[in-house]
Amino acid sequence: MQQEKQLWLIKGVAGLLCVGFGLSVFGEALIQKLNGGNWFWIGTASLVLINTGLCLMFDSHNHQLRMAQLSDRGDKT
Repeated sequence: MQQEKQLWLIKGVAGLLCVGFGLSVFGEALIQKLNGGNWFWIGTASLVLINTGLCLMFDSHNHQLRMAQLSDRGDKT
């Protein structure tokens, strides 16, 4: 149960950080595109970061559900 809680916390926070950073990088790519600069690789990196963050947050939710199942069974291991 303790391991599930640690994974839930780590993946949840990492997911939120990745989404926030990915949105910031996306804003930079948008500025580069509007100014006629090189935006493709920055935009691609932003999409990777956003999707990684979303996947981590959804996986974090799976750990939270697993913790609820373990607590319903009364299993504290």
